[in-house]
Amino acid sequence: MILAPRTSRVDLPAANQPAAAARLDAPRLLQERLGLIEELWHSVLNYECDQAVASRLTHLKQLCFKAGSADAIVELVRTMDLREAIVAARAFSLYFQLVNIIEQQIEEDRYRSSIQAAYAKGPIVENPFAPPLSLSSAPIPLRTLFGRLRCLNVPPGQLETLLNRMDIRLVFTAHPTEIVRHTVRHKQRRVADLLTRHAQLDSAGHGEDQELIRRQLEQEIRLWWCTDELHQFKPSVLDEVDYALLYFQEVLFDVLPQLNGRLRRVLQRSYPDVQLHSEAVITFGSWVGADRDGNPSVTPDVTWRTACYQRQLMLERYIGVVETLRTELSLSMQWSQVGTDLLESLELDRLCFPSVYERLAARYRLEPYRLKLSYILERLHRTHARNKALNEAGWDSPLPQPRSKNISSIAPLGQDLAGPLHYGSYVDFRQDLELLQNSLLHTGLSNTGLESLLTQVSSFGFSLAALDLRQESSRHSDALDEITRFLQMPAYGTTDEEARVQWLLAELQTRRPLVPAAVVWKDSTRETLDVFRMLKRLQLEFGERTCRTYIISMCESVSDVLEVLVLAKEAGLVSAPDDQASLLVIPLFETVEDLQRAPRVMEDLFSMATYRGLLSCCGQRAEKDGLLQEIMLGYSDSNKDSGFLSSNWEIYRAQQALAALARGQGIHLRLFHGRGGSVGRGGGPAYQAILAQPGGTLEGRIKITEQGEVLASKYALPELALYNLETVTSAVIQNSLLGSRLGEHRQWSELMSRLAQRSRSHYRALVHDDPHLVLFFQQVTPIEEISMLQISSRPARRRGGAKDLSGLRAIPWVFGWTQSRFLLPSWYGVGFALNQELQAHPEQLEVLRELYGRWPFLRTLISNVEMTLAKVDLQLAEHYMNSLSSDKYREAFGSIFARIRQEYELTRSLVLKISGHRELLAEDPGLKLSVELRNCTIVPLGFIQVALLRRLREQVRRPPLREEEEERTYSRSELLRGALLTINGIAAGMRNTG
Repeated sequence: MILAPRTSRVDLPAANQPAAAARLDAPRLLQERLGLIEELWHSVLNYECDQAVASRLTHLKQLCFKAGSADAIVELVRTMDLREAIVAARAFSLYFQLVNIIEQQIEEDRYRSSIQAAYAKGPIVENPFAPPLSLSSAPIPLRTLFGRLRCLNVPPGQLETLLNRMDIRLVFTAHPTEIVRHTVRHKQRRVADLLTRHAQLDSAGHGEDQELIRRQLEQEIRLWWCTDELHQFKPSVLDEVDYALLYFQEVLFDVLPQLNGRLRRVLQRSYPDVQLHSEAVITFGSWVGADRDGNPSVTPDVTWRTACYQRQLMLERYIGVVETLRTELSLSMQWSQVGTDLLESLELDRLCFPSVYERLAARYRLEPYRLKLSYILERLHRTHARNKALNEAGWDSPLPQPRSKNISSIAPLGQDLAGPLHYGSYVDFRQDLELLQNSLLHTGLSNTGLESLLTQVSSFGFSLAALDLRQESSRHSDALDEITRFLQMPAYGTTDEEARVQWLLAELQTRRPLVPAAVVWKDSTRETLDVFRMLKRLQLEFGERTCRTYIISMCESVSDVLEVLVLAKEAGLVSAPDDQASLLVIPLFETVEDLQRAPRVMEDLFSMATYRGLLSCCGQRAEKDGLLQEIMLGYSDSNKDSGFLSSNWEIYRAQQALAALARGQGIHLRLFHGRGGSVGRGGGPAYQAILAQPGGTLEGRIKITEQGEVLASKYALPELALYNLETVTSAVIQNSLLGSRLGEHRQWSELMSRLAQRSRSHYRALVHDDPHLVLFFQQVTPIEEISMLQISSRPARRRGGAKDLSGLRAIPWVFGWTQSRFLLPSWYGVGFALNQELQAHPEQLEVLRELYGRWPFLRTLISNVEMTLAKVDLQLAEHYMNSLSSDKYREAFGSIFARIRQEYELTRSLVLKISGHRELLAEDPGLKLSVELRNCTIVPLGFIQVALLRRLREQVRRPPLREEEEERTYSRSELLRGALLTINGIAAGMRNTG
């Protein structure tokens, strides 16, 4: 029996509902803009679909909002054939993605409105007794923040020290469940631009122009409809590199200088005496093309080509900007003074580039800025040509002689007696630009384009984003085991931890090589050694900034870290006797057990003279005023291992312990948060998440992963990108300066430890101890079909391909539960833990309510659970179970579902009691409206997906059909295509995969 989907009516607010005083009314805006989206959606269906089908889809969508229409929806879905089901999946996917666009634009509008309100005022007068940390859903703009800091008597010196050591790094990663093709992303950006123009014309009252934009929108959406949503091939790693770099090329390159400019302006108003250095406060990293953990497609050659591609992109952007500057900086020596340093540099340039001088000296004889920029352009072009040659040659080949006529004079090392003919480093490029800027400032002039370019060069260099190499720990121990066996030494794999550490420390101190030349190793060992050799070549050619960090996933022990250093020593990246190192090794602690032992592992490492000596070299270059140790914390695997509450608390405690350890050792700590897009993998609003970090752990330094769908939702539009960069900056400043003022009491920690332990036990009892849970997950979610999507270069399972839970990556684990509307990893175990605590101590309810209002950690945790619970639909989830599970396991699966339902009801009830809300998301009407809208309209896709999955799986199990029967039956590829389209649609509707 098919259970009726939930069809509670979504009551949109009245159009004339007044807006909030300080920001735009998101529900009202959504209601207004939905009208246009609905109209366009219906129009496209009428153009592109059979009229009968279009009418049935329109009717189906209307039923989603009509109370008591459950049976009608079920019957309509049952009568669809495969062709109509595919059209329905595509239609609802299109609708959800259009809604996503207008919600992004509303976020932009709200940000613009809040900025205008903040920056249009005179001097800010803040209440000095205002809470030091914002617990509201609306982030504080920088100008408001600095005004509040002034009222809280934060000394200018303390703020200046923080700002000048701030190190915020956002690391872009490829997402194994990234759904939307980038061909479609391009069309979405075009539609977004047209919708923005339509809204602007609406406010200006230009009716005729607005109608023209509306017709263009209709045509763009029809083109989108005619584009295949599914990837036609499995993307390569270099395809993923291209996808990720698109956000830099189209948005971030231009947005970052705006952030720095805004930061300087607001400082001038509230803290005029604070001097901000020229470095950008936000830089970027990337795992795309460098993360080889579980991805055999990321070879040393791919990483090398990724670095070449990134430098090519940056050089091309710089060339374009410098050409523009050459047009703008037309100052003549007859009417303007010129700095002597600039004139002297022109003489040196004349010796290096006589052909450029002969060609342009007459034209720019009295225009020194244009002449200098011409020399800069020549060097950039030569650097670009060298980069192209490096890419063509590959990492393990000598650099070929250049063939292009215009660079025929470049020697193999790119220099002659007169000096370098290309830029060996971005620092040289920046120095040339600073010569121009200083000369301008000397005459009382400035140029915005030049200032922006200097910011871009400081942030991006020539490398664009620093590459983080990552590999799983066992790959290093396996390589050392093969090497020691070949050398007839005690086999590394058979020794215990103490013996391993002693041997590794001894190897680090010796100057002789460990790895003999001309030996044919196993493929895995050969590649592991090649990675370090490639990294050495990369640093020589591109500079250490391009890649100087190596992350060890599944790090458990001291030996896991020392193994990497020994292998790096073989490539010349490390020399312990000379205290030389150009590689910062970053342990990644992922499981709860690893998080708990992390302080002990790091304490042992810090106590080793050899390790500390290497850290004093590499870590000191990373941190100007002392040693730096970076440590990564994994949200995904700890959550899959122990559940949401336990994972978050263990990460919180690990941060506190590691920060205290580092302070005691005189070492600066940069914590790297491996957050995913979903709440079950550490996701959620970044602003609140940063404020929720323990006081005293940031000190202006944080590193955060930004994945797949998160990139599209945060960085696809310029205003939205600026909003996200500003809110991250604001949150880091708040936490670093004010977080320690929020005194945490020992009782809070004891309470959370009890809750985490109970939650973990309850979660593991279901997920790890119930013998039927893995089979339940495989049958009642589309996990197997998800693995057939051509959406990632990385396999869904770790090395070995085990079919149990341990072999499955955390991202598809979350994706599967999300598709079937359980969303179990984001909340299961929370209700049980809270209930156990309150049964034993009923008075703790008031304590929890107080902490919800005072403690950012608990507030953020409860809010994320509340948001997830609002997206859960157990009626639809039960339909997945009843329709897709085999009769053999019906009773066992029913028992599992009963436990899930009981935990859901308990969690929902207690979250509402703690938050004081009458219903979920009552505090955020805009989010509440969005979730309810999606909950209603996503229901038909769930029913369609279940029907297609059932037929697809039945076809796999049944014997081959006779020819005449086959003609009347849909092929497996047709059914699979339909199922994958529903996965696309639900992912768009949920705005979340993994």
